[in-house]
Amino acid sequence: MINPGVTGTKRLLDARLNYRKQWVGYDGAPTTISLGLHSRFLKGKMGAGMYLMQDKIGPSKQTNIGAAYAYHLRFPDCELSAGLAGNFTKYTLNGNYMKLHNNQDASLNQTLSNSTWVSDASFGVYLYNDRFHIGASGLHLIQSTAEFYKNDTTKKGTITYVTQANFTLGYNFSQNPDYVWESTLYGQFVKGAPMMLDYTLRVHFFEKAFTGVSIRLRDAIAIHLGFTILENYQISYSYDIQIGGLKKYNSGSHEIMLSVSHNIFKSKRGRDNSKFLNQRYGYLF
Repeated sequence: MINPGVTGTKRLLDARLNYRKQWVGYDGAPTTISLGLHSRFLKGKMGAGMYLMQDKIGPSKQTNIGAAYAYHLRFPDCELSAGLAGNFTKYTLNGNYMKLHNNQDASLNQTLSNSTWVSDASFGVYLYNDRFHIGASGLHLIQSTAEFYKNDTTKKGTITYVTQANFTLGYNFSQNPDYVWESTLYGQFVKGAPMMLDYTLRVHFFEKAFTGVSIRLRDAIAIHLGFTILENYQISYSYDIQIGGLKKYNSGSHEIMLSVSHNIFKSKRGRDNSKFLNQRYGYLF
């Protein structure tokens, strides 16, 4: 969803369900639910996947369905993946939840809810192996416009999507295979908003559990905890502690993720044929 280049770079089947409740205590605070599924085929040369996401913020709700494709180039000790994704979003505004300073605002109608469909596209590249990854992506490349109240001659509301740039840089290191340190830097830039920088450091124990912390510039500190069950299943939880200007007005953010990362095909000896096994532990989900 963030970088289509990641499509097919995990194990042969990777599914993730994510729920995030942000800024608990605010009325109408952001709530996000997402489901993603992707795999690779043609001996790992290509990847494909799809995702569903619903994002609620105050009077607005966006329900998104998308599909992604990626082509993988193999090198002796790494792979480069380039991906493209397209999606459709149902954008809904609920007028009953809106409070206006100017009751004559010609862009909004407080008496009804209105929905519109918007198409969009994104592109991303991802260079990786089981020790490092470098990724970059651009979302909302079409810069589509959502138009509301099309049948109301007295109202006209438009919202234009702005291109969003993302990058990620990560490295896994360890002197003992039972303890793997995962270090990741993630950045996001969109016109009209401050640049977001997020640094995460995690430690994985015996490939069965992990814990870590993230520092998000001028915003929050997040604590992570996760467990791997029966090799292919993982559950993780994170809690954001606000350090920015909103810290007095909410009690933090909660996020939980369930993932299934499975290698469908195994060798005759039962070994996992995945080239880079540690990729299922990647921070960029």
